[in-house]
Amino acid sequence: MESYQTMMQKGENRGLITINGKYMNRIKIRSGISVAIIILFIITLPISSLGQTSRNHRSVDKSAILLQFQKQLFETLTSKLEEFQKAFEEDYQAEDCVFDAFEAFKKADPAYESLLKSWEAQFPNSYAPFIARAEYYCACALKARGNKHVIEKDDDEYREMEKYYSLALSNIDQALKLNARLDICYVMKIKIGAALENKELITNAFVEASKHHPYGYHVKLEYVQTMTPRKGGSYQKMEGFIKSYETMTVNNPKIKELNASIPAEKGSTFIYLGKYDHAVNMYTEALKYSNHHSYYANRGDAYARSHNYKLAFADYDRALELSPKDPDYLQRKAKAVSLQRRTDRIAGAQRNFEQSDGYDDWPPKRSSMSEMKESVAYSRIGLGYLRSGQYEKAISEYTEAIRLNPDNDATYYNRGLCYMQMNNGDAAIRDFSKSIELSGDKIEAYLRITTIYANRGMYDNALNTINAGISVIPDNAEAYYYRGKVFAKRGMNIEAVEDMRKACEMGYQKACREYKMDR
Repeated sequence: MESYQTMMQKGENRGLITINGKYMNRIKIRSGISVAIIILFIITLPISSLGQTSRNHRSVDKSAILLQFQKQLFETLTSKLEEFQKAFEEDYQAEDCVFDAFEAFKKADPAYESLLKSWEAQFPNSYAPFIARAEYYCACALKARGNKHVIEKDDDEYREMEKYYSLALSNIDQALKLNARLDICYVMKIKIGAALENKELITNAFVEASKHHPYGYHVKLEYVQTMTPRKGGSYQKMEGFIKSYETMTVNNPKIKELNASIPAEKGSTFIYLGKYDHAVNMYTEALKYSNHHSYYANRGDAYARSHNYKLAFADYDRALELSPKDPDYLQRKAKAVSLQRRTDRIAGAQRNFEQSDGYDDWPPKRSSMSEMKESVAYSRIGLGYLRSGQYEKAISEYTEAIRLNPDNDATYYNRGLCYMQMNNGDAAIRDFSKSIELSGDKIEAYLRITTIYANRGMYDNALNTINAGISVIPDNAEAYYYRGKVFAKRGMNIEAVEDMRKACEMGYQKACREYKMDR
């Protein structure tokens, strides 16, 4: 029971306690004592006192919940959500349904604000609209923060994030006043505490939740995730916490699924690093312990990024069986379908090229052979103007080339370079995006779009773009160099150095020079 022992350690004659080896001067000693009392209570509590029976697993249709929300069918919606909570209070096996249902509202959609206000006005004595609005505000906070943990905080973004988390906490407290047994509220508090680095909030939420549902699973899962290496912890600390609950699986077998959290965390890290085969292995390991739909969907992402679409679609379909019509999983599957089409198109073009004597002999798509040859002539003239810095003339030539043959990705890319040189970023992004659409693997286009966004200070857009490029072409050293530069601008110094190191190891000398300087 490593985690609890560390909670109980006192500081040297200063009234301090430690959490994960760090002294905290805001958490009082009695908080640590209460944790110990709760653990003793949990261990000695007989199963019969919980009054729970075993039920079959039920799935949640998030799209149906959102439809009721958008159509303002608040009475039906409130009844359904409260039904999920009541089922959980009677049976721990129904816990997933509560979290899946309310996760439907975790979207930073401005249209939600007025709908949530109307819902609360109609049902002020129900905790459901308050939880839903807390989920919405948490999503807004993540969006404001860019969904990234940074080393040096951007003051404006951090204040925006704090504002939304404050609103979320206010709604959480309102919900808990109506029902103190809402584990989903305690989980959100732990998440917020982790984001704000407020360990007192994390500890108090964990302690309070344990009083009401000593054998609850999701609170423990969220708590162990505050011990991950990327949050200052270690896999050893996670393992120690998980082992401390082994005896409680008799009371709630789902607690065994905590064992999936370590390989799942490793899988997430490997996806971020572009090591998709390793990520697949880790999520496969996680699925040995837990059949949760998110693990299938995440493994599907890893398969898709390594171009193993058959297995990716199988995992997405399994995730959608467990979480029917889940909007997030449907979107992920659609992206994989798009990526597969690009891959097939690239492979087909490559075969055509290998079977021909050159570009002029490629079979026509929408243009006739004569139009394609004429298009090539305009492109060559445009290239001459581009090289001489006559960008307006080059754009005119490339535009005519595109009119005659709209399926050549290189023409869009070169015209995009012209627009970029003329500081017409929006037009450049449109052309580079079209080049990517046609080629699928035009890494140079990803790099140019990344540069435009970074120069505008739109670092989240820049990261999204370069990450997309790396997912398509994971072995391009320059792409990691570019992402490292964006990370550096974003204040994410650890990630920046890691990308520079990787680019250097892949042979990109410019990264080697900067990596040595950073070290």
